[in-house]
Amino acid sequence: MRRVTVALLAALALAGRAAAQEPDPGDAKVTHNRDILTTTEWLAANLGNPAVHIIHVAFFDSAYRAGHIPGARFLPASAIMTTVNGVAEEFPPVAQLATTFRDLGVGDEGSIVLYAEGSGILAARAWVALDLLDHGNRAAVLDGNLGKWRAEGRQMETAVRPAQPRPFTARWRGDRLVSTDWVRAHLRDSTVQLVDTRSADAFNGAEPPCPPSQPNCPQIPPARRGHLPGASNVFWMGALVSPQNPVLRPMHYLHEELWVPSGADRPAVRTVVTYCRTGLSASHAYFVARYIGYHDVRLWDASFLDWAARPAAQYPVEAARR
Repeated sequence: MRRVTVALLAALALAGRAAAQEPDPGDAKVTHNRDILTTTEWLAANLGNPAVHIIHVAFFDSAYRAGHIPGARFLPASAIMTTVNGVAEEFPPVAQLATTFRDLGVGDEGSIVLYAEGSGILAARAWVALDLLDHGNRAAVLDGNLGKWRAEGRQMETAVRPAQPRPFTARWRGDRLVSTDWVRAHLRDSTVQLVDTRSADAFNGAEPPCPPSQPNCPQIPPARRGHLPGASNVFWMGALVSPQNPVLRPMHYLHEELWVPSGADRPAVRTVVTYCRTGLSASHAYFVARYIGYHDVRLWDASFLDWAARPAAQYPVEAARR
């Protein structure tokens, strides 16, 4: 009986959000997926709903303990980012990811709401992790994240909510990730659009991929700075109203103004691949591309640092434009 009740509550919770798969009139390239973004109003109305799992994502639990949305459980960034082959901020193995969400107690039923501080980039990263485990359709990022919730004067708590582990069925969607070798093999493929989500200066090679403030980040020589041949530039923060107001811009702007110029809507394109320096900001762009509704979006987690560290003859970089 309890299982039926929780399933019913989950269905009602999902029905309360904006309808997913809303068509984009006159454009067959996308089918808007609005259900992967939710509002502070919706979440406030669903506090205490056992079919809604709220997850606070941060680097350290000190911020979580200082104040979080009532009922939220803590997900450390280290659980969704690790160092692989010398490249930081990569996804850990699938078994580790599955164990993380099992221990968080999200189970296989109900809605999952993810939020973070600041820009919300960590919430988007956590959503991608769930999407790779085939649970993205039941998860949503809180629009505006914790900053908007606080600015609206909504309820907060400091009590730590212990998670009760629940069975979590992971169905690995490895087809949503691509490797550096895959990118090289598809570099001249007209059906693939590479989207570099770094700033324009990083894309053009005017600034190094690693800022001086990160001494452990590999330093890339000037000749290897820039972007991959054929890549377009969509700065991930362009999807936000502003750094101070990290709410996603309206759907029409995101699609027509931000993403159409990238070439993702060209008739030949079937697959959109997002990349950045290490895969973190590319995760946010992956989320936005899925929100817009591109049908085949993939994340290149190793991204530019892995590419630039390889032999130039086999892994070319476009000449920097000054």
